[in-house]
Amino acid sequence: MFAPENYSVIANLFPRLLGLIYLVAFGAFIFQIKGLIGVNGILPIANYLPLIKKHYPNNCYSIFPTIFWLNSTDTALLGVALVGTILSLTLVLGIFPAAILFLLYILYLSIVTAGQDFLSFGWEGFLLEITINAFFLSLTSPPNLMVWISINLLLFRFHLQAGAVKLQSRDVNWRNLTAMAYHYQTQPLPNMIAWYAHKLPMWFHKLSTLFMFIIELVVSFGVFGNEPVRLFVLGAFFSLQFMIWLTGNFSYLNHLTVALTALLIGNMYLPPWLGSLPEVSQSPYVDLVCTTIGTALTIMQMVQIWQHFVPNPLFRTWLSVLAPFHAINAYGIFAVMTTIRHEVIFEGSDDGKHWEEYLFYHKPSEITRRPRRISPYQPRIDWQAWFLPLGSFRYDTWFDRFIYKLLQGSPEVLYLLRFNPFPNAPPRYIRTVLYEYEFSSFQEKKEHGWWWRRRRQGLFTNPVTLTAD
Repeated sequence: MFAPENYSVIANLFPRLLGLIYLVAFGAFIFQIKGLIGVNGILPIANYLPLIKKHYPNNCYSIFPTIFWLNSTDTALLGVALVGTILSLTLVLGIFPAAILFLLYILYLSIVTAGQDFLSFGWEGFLLEITINAFFLSLTSPPNLMVWISINLLLFRFHLQAGAVKLQSRDVNWRNLTAMAYHYQTQPLPNMIAWYAHKLPMWFHKLSTLFMFIIELVVSFGVFGNEPVRLFVLGAFFSLQFMIWLTGNFSYLNHLTVALTALLIGNMYLPPWLGSLPEVSQSPYVDLVCTTIGTALTIMQMVQIWQHFVPNPLFRTWLSVLAPFHAINAYGIFAVMTTIRHEVIFEGSDDGKHWEEYLFYHKPSEITRRPRRISPYQPRIDWQAWFLPLGSFRYDTWFDRFIYKLLQGSPEVLYLLRFNPFPNAPPRYIRTVLYEYEFSSFQEKKEHGWWWRRRRQGLFTNPVTLTAD
C-alpha cells in the first residue's frame, strides 16, 4: 500500500472512473431538478436562500456553499446539470483531469447544498470526499505518498464504519444475523431479484449477513496489506457491492464504491495493453502542497474514526467546520433494520368521496407491478417517500410542499410522477393513506400475477384543500 508508484496506472485511470459516476449523477438531475428545487418545484432553492441569509447573515456562504447564490433560476439549475454532464464526459475522455475534477466538485457541491431533503444521502458526500482526494491524486505521477495514504484510508474507513454502526445500534436483527431476511423486502426501492432473494432460507440470510460483517469489519484491514492481500480485498469488496447492486437500487453508491476499490489493483495485475506510465517530473511546490493536504486529510480521517468510536466535543467541532464541504464525512447505512414495509399512498378527489391514486415511477404501488432495476439512476421523490412512515411527517418539509403542489397541479412536480389521475385540472382534495406491503408468495404470483400484497392501515393524513368548504 505504501508504494504508490506500484499503482500509477490505476491512479491515472481513476479520474475517468469518477467521470462515469458524475455522468450518471448530473445526467439524472436534468430530468428532476426543476421539479425538486426549481422555482415551481417542491422545495424552491430561490425561496430557501433568502431564509439562510436571514438566519446566518455573517456566514451564510460558508455554511451553505453553492454557486446558486449568484443565480437560482430554473435556467441556472438546468445549466449546472447540463454543464456537469458535459464536464463528466470530458473527464471520461481523460482531458485535463485535475481541472475537470475541481469544476465537478464545485458544481456538485452546489447541487448537494441546494438540494435540501432530496440530496441528503450518504453517497453525495462520499462522492465529494473522493473527488477532493482524487483531485490531489491527479496532480502528481506517481501518486503523492500522503494523498495515496489518505484515499486508501477513506476506502478502509467507509467499510469499517458501515459495519460498526450496525453493531453499535444494538439492533437485535443485526446481532442475531437475521437482518437480511427483512432487508430485501423493506429496502427503499426493491428490484425483481430482491423478490426472489427474500424467498431464500433463513440459514442463507444469516450466512450472508455474517459474510458482510467479516468483509466490512475484518477484511477491510487488508487495505493496508501488500499487493496480493489488497487484490483479495478487492475481490471481497467487489463481491459485496455486486450483491447489494444485484438485489437493490442504491443510486450510484455501489458503482462509486467499486470505482474507489479499483485503486487496490497494482500495476502488475493490470493487462499489458494499459501500458505503464513513466514518472512525470513536477514542481517540488506541487508535491509539497499535495504532501501537506494529504497529511491534513489523513489526520482528519483518523479524527473521524476516533470520533466514531470515542466521541469527543473538540473533534466534533473540528469536523463540523468541514461538514458543509463534505471533506470528511461519517459513514454508515441501515444501522437499524426496518422489519415492516409501510407505504404512504397519495390520493386525490374532486368530491371527497371518490379517490384516485397518484402513481410514482418506482416506489411500490400496484400489487401487479414488477419491481424494477433502476440503479445507478435515483428517482429522488420515490426515495424520499420511503422515509415518511419511519418518523413524523411534520418534520418533512417537502411532504407538505408536495401535497400543495399536487393541489396546484404544478407541471414540474407532476413530471416526477408516472401517473396523474387528474390530467385536466388538479383535484380539490388530497389525502394520504398508509398501507402495509409484503412480497407475494410464489403461488400468488403464479395464479394472480401479484408481486406484492398490501393491507390498508388507515389514513396517514386527513384530506386537505386549497379552497374553503
